[in-house]
Amino acid sequence: MIVESKGIKTDQYYIPPFELREGELVVIYLYGGAHYYDLKKELVDIFTGKTRHDKVNIFRPLTFVNHFKESVFGRLFYPVTVGEYLSKNANAKSNFASRIYDIARISKRTKVNTLERNAEKLLCLYSTLSKSTNIVFDLSGQDPQGALETYNIVKDSIRNGGSAILIDWANDMKYDCTKFITIEWTKK
Repeated sequence: MIVESKGIKTDQYYIPPFELREGELVVIYLYGGAHYYDLKKELVDIFTGKTRHDKVNIFRPLTFVNHFKESVFGRLFYPVTVGEYLSKNANAKSNFASRIYDIARISKRTKVNTLERNAEKLLCLYSTLSKSTNIVFDLSGQDPQGALETYNIVKDSIRNGGSAILIDWANDMKYDCTKFITIEWTKK
């Protein structure tokens, strides 16, 4: 078992109990709205072990697939290349570290800030998967085709012993996951 949640309850919401085991992909559906980003951050902190919750047992902390961030100064004067990003954020011995180069027109010298949003997300995903097989991810900022591609890459990667939690504002993957957990609002 990777994660055992006996239910996360606050005065505003309730996330029903669930377990995450090796080879499983759990979707936590938060609905869309202004609450999404703050609530996603709370949940990510819990599942990565950053914040302790008395109703959640973390047997193996998950790793969040971060979004690429670069300062304005850096973007203008010292933009990060794909090769630099991978050397700092990926395990070079993993085959995931080089999979981004399978996308046409991406090389080690490609500036990350010139990548389309879907390719940028894949860069961060491959980097994370090169170091951890147990992840938490979202599909924020991706178009439907890119979101599906990301989702399928994660599904394929966990078949070999990993696990994943998708925190999402859409219910598109409801019938294509191990468990689908829907937030319940306690305060309206």
